[in-house]
Amino acid sequence: MNVAFLGMGRMGREMARHVIEAGHQLTIWNRTPGRARELVAAGAREAASVRDAVAGADAVVLMLFDDASARQVLGDVVAGAPARTLVINTTTIAPATGRDLGRVAATAGLRYVEAPVVGTIGPARDATLRVLVGASEQDAAAAEELLSRFGTTRHVGGVGAATALKAVVNLGLALATGALGEALRLGSDLGVDRDLLRSELAGGALGFILNYKQSMLADNDFQPATFTLDGLIKDLRIATGSARRPLPMATTTLALATEASDAGHGKEDFASLAAYYTAT
Repeated sequence: MNVAFLGMGRMGREMARHVIEAGHQLTIWNRTPGRARELVAAGAREAASVRDAVAGADAVVLMLFDDASARQVLGDVVAGAPARTLVINTTTIAPATGRDLGRVAATAGLRYVEAPVVGTIGPARDATLRVLVGASEQDAAAAEELLSRFGTTRHVGGVGAATALKAVVNLGLALATGALGEALRLGSDLGVDRDLLRSELAGGALGFILNYKQSMLADNDFQPATFTLDGLIKDLRIATGSARRPLPMATTTLALATEASDAGHGKEDFASLAAYYTAT
């Protein structure tokens, strides 16, 4: 299969590696060239433009940052990809944007599959991501061979269903991180021993996020980031912007996360939100 992979950020590079390891012909593109020399060394071709990358492609995978970048790149895909090309968008975007991009692709005669992934750099490297698939049954089946290279797939409905579920999943991650920060703040204010506090929290409702980020929190060092605070802020904005009713906890968490980003923590791991909450 001739696969074009668009977006060579940290997640994109890890995911694209599985494509070439599976024996597919791989063409890569990134807004800033030269970001994936290891893939080129392994046999991938780096294209100078999106149109160049998708010309003659059987499948196109997008792994970008946000709604705006996905819209822009899909516009170039539409302009350059052959009819019936399978377009797989793994970018985390708003459900409304996902549905709109699906219509744009369908109007252009392309097959569109949304496939946001649950997991960060480690699961991307190990091909253990959870891949949420939103598409027709036929298109989901066509994308399965590629998507299964990234992890475990789950077809959750039509276009828009997977982006909706991903918005909810990442909202839960953000709220848990904020809640951990508030629990740590209260423990600090009450003079609870730091190690005792973390030990007890690890065995309770906040155990997942604390155990996941324990070493970063213990060392107060949030680099390298597996998922940045700015990325979490983007996903919080997706959640609050998509909701039909107010989400007061999400709104509060978004305000605090934005404050932490403005204070210089935006490119750090999202766990820095809990530490910022505790320190302020």
